[in-house]
Amino acid sequence: MTELLRVEGLEVRYGAATAVRGIGLVVTQRGTVGLLGANGAGKSTVLKAIAGLVPKYAGRVLLEGEDITVRDARALVRAGIVYVPEGREIVPNLSVDENLTLGGFHLDGATRRRRRDTVLGIFTEIAGRAASPAWRLSGGEQQMLAIGRALMAGPRLLLLDEPSLGLAPLLVRRVFEKLEAVRAETGLAMILVEQNFRLTVRVSDAVHFMRGGRMLGRREAAELREPAAMEEAIAAYLGAGEVVA
Repeated sequence: MTELLRVEGLEVRYGAATAVRGIGLVVTQRGTVGLLGANGAGKSTVLKAIAGLVPKYAGRVLLEGEDITVRDARALVRAGIVYVPEGREIVPNLSVDENLTLGGFHLDGATRRRRRDTVLGIFTEIAGRAASPAWRLSGGEQQMLAIGRALMAGPRLLLLDEPSLGLAPLLVRRVFEKLEAVRAETGLAMILVEQNFRLTVRVSDAVHFMRGGRMLGRREAAELREPAAMEEAIAAYLGAGEVVA
């Protein structure tokens, strides 16, 4: 498939400390790539660097062959790269509708209304609560709102940082079902940072494993759906204690 994003030799430092080094990955058009690893592996740093939220010390990021390494976060949103942060970070005192408007603040009114209708058509759980303050939503509904707010910008690549964080298992499944619906409805590409192995494998095309700020390996997600391959990958890359059911 056609390549959308390529990351080559990415290195990020926080002061004198190297957070990630030598990171390389490719995302195809309409593809989904998962990043798996323990806390502190550097997964979120990779997403933030791609999104322009932390400076890159070395390496390149290419969008459809164009070097976007030094573009800032605002320019990258306009180019179609949108980040959904860990912990959702919606504005709790604003309504659902107002939070969605924030995601499409740079759009003309007609486009914003059209995208809002599309988002609420996907996230039907929050469609009837557009006037309610966001703090009244459940954790799963707030995550749907955070993803919906990102979709308002019309992304080509969605960067999702721990969408299952803090959610009960039933809500995790609902959120991931919505992610699959988003992919089918919009055709956008995604990079998904997660610790939930099985759900990541279910929605991804390829999975990269990280530890200590480095890539350990890459596997096709279809391979990892086989029980023996799944157990092998857990043992090789994550350790028995790192997988979440």
